[in-house]
Amino acid sequence: MTKITQQRQANIPMILMMFAIVMFGLVILYSVSGPAGYAKATHDSAYYLKRQIIFTVIGIALALIISFMPVNFFKHPAIFMSAYFISLGLAIAVRFIGREINGAKRWIFIGPVEIQPSEICKVGLIIALAGYREYIVKLRAQGRFKATTGKRQAWNHAFFDFILPVGACLLVDVFILFQPHFSCFLIIGVIVFMCTLNSGAGIRAWFLGGLSILLVGVIFVAAYTAINPNFRKNFAHVYQRLNIFAATSGDESVEVTEDETRQVTNAHNALGSGGMWGRGLGSSRAKYNYVSEAQNDYIFSIYVEETGFVGGTVLIFMYMIMFAMFVQVILRANSVFARMLATGCTTLIVVQVVLNIAVELQVIPSTGVTLPFVSYGGSAQIILLGAYGLIMCVSRSGTSVKIKGKREVTT
Repeated sequence: MTKITQQRQANIPMILMMFAIVMFGLVILYSVSGPAGYAKATHDSAYYLKRQIIFTVIGIALALIISFMPVNFFKHPAIFMSAYFISLGLAIAVRFIGREINGAKRWIFIGPVEIQPSEICKVGLIIALAGYREYIVKLRAQGRFKATTGKRQAWNHAFFDFILPVGACLLVDVFILFQPHFSCFLIIGVIVFMCTLNSGAGIRAWFLGGLSILLVGVIFVAAYTAINPNFRKNFAHVYQRLNIFAATSGDESVEVTEDETRQVTNAHNALGSGGMWGRGLGSSRAKYNYVSEAQNDYIFSIYVEETGFVGGTVLIFMYMIMFAMFVQVILRANSVFARMLATGCTTLIVVQVVLNIAVELQVIPSTGVTLPFVSYGGSAQIILLGAYGLIMCVSRSGTSVKIKGKREVTT
């Protein structure tokens, strides 16, 4: 079809959606975090709101800057390779210079600034995986990586299309797992799976590559458990969350204390007590230390207590509209890189939404995953808005649309 270059334009609906959900999130955060902020700061109920506004302004600025950059910039080998090695370096650095909080080393403190490197790794690996795949496709189109036999060619595809990229991402993911940060490990695993699924890799590459990585994984786990027989202590919080989930789901055989189940039980009761219309914005009872850290993991429960089923449905509907916009960008992507970049960033945001709400509905055990654009958190807010900016970048300079039988390509 004829290619017609289109003047680059911002995706106005996506920009408006970003501002809408961020402003909505700030209102929710202020309503929920008042008592916690009053207790933490010097009688300042807006403590968390003020800090979140700073993070949000930085994140929105980053998102808009990224959105106006050409998508081809990010697929340059120097960029996507740097994204990978920075992610790997940060994942390793946390192990040695990270500060331990509640038994986990997930944070690096640079003066008064607190950074959670695992959030950076999520987006870094998306860029690296998409850039690598685009590079391999380009080399293969030039006649590279040809084998002399069909069997060798199959293994050639398996190695370059699956084993090498997925294995490199799993290397970073393993370091994150041992922080320990099991929820981030799972999120990155889902992101890598979805990006690879949308990369165009063949079925034989999936089969041969998957078996190879599975074999290496089994050997690694067996060796680790043999060398470290007390490995369960490293993941004690995971087993505890599983036990709490079983106990709160009616399994009387699990031995947990009432104090251990208090957080989950109170959050679930708060969610259910909202009824159809809720107690009223700002009128939650559970946020007065019945649910600790209400501004983070369990913010959805407190929000639904205040606004009811209707309020919860409105927020979920906003997420669904945002997701539909993201899917449109993925479907219109005009290159492997653009498609994988949009897929990875969409997966990152959507998976975190699903995990957070599923936990608060007691569908799955607690994961510690915050609610995107609503929960309090500097690293998460900035990085998630950066991911949103990457999707807008693809929408602006990496998609194509059909007009009157022709194919108009945005570049």
